[in-house]
Amino acid sequence: MKPIILLYNVKEEKYNRMKPVLGLMGIKVKLVDNGSLGDKVEYIAWPEEYANEKEPAVLYSNDIDFEFMLLCGLSKSDLDKVLNFMKKNKISISAKAMLTDTNRRWSFIKLIHEIDAERKAISGKNI
Repeated sequence: MKPIILLYNVKEEKYNRMKPVLGLMGIKVKLVDNGSLGDKVEYIAWPEEYANEKEPAVLYSNDIDFEFMLLCGLSKSDLDKVLNFMKKNKISISAKAMLTDTNRRWSFIKLIHEIDAERKAISGKNI
C-alpha cells in the first residue's frame, strides 16, 4: 500500500503547500470531506483495496473545530521526513495520528472523536 496522508478540516492553502512536496517523497495527500466522515478509514486511504462499510455520521456530533492529519502506511523514515518538512516550512496541524491495526476499521468520524477525547484528557479539559 502506498503511503498516504489524510487531512480533515485543513485549509486548501495548507494542503496546496504540502501536496507537491510530499508527492515528490512518494506520499499521497488527500483531503477528506464531510461526505466521507462515516466511511471506514482504510477505505478512504485505499479505496481500491478495501470495501467500505459506511457508518451513519449522524451518530456523532459533527462539531470538529480543529485540523486533523492521519498518517497512513508511512515508514519511520517517511514520518521523520514529513514532520521535518512541516517544521521547516512552519506548517502546523493541531492533531495528528497514525493509522493502526485497530483504528483502520473505524469510521473516520469515530477516529476524530477518539483523538479529540484524548487531546482534551491530556490538556485537562472536560470531555
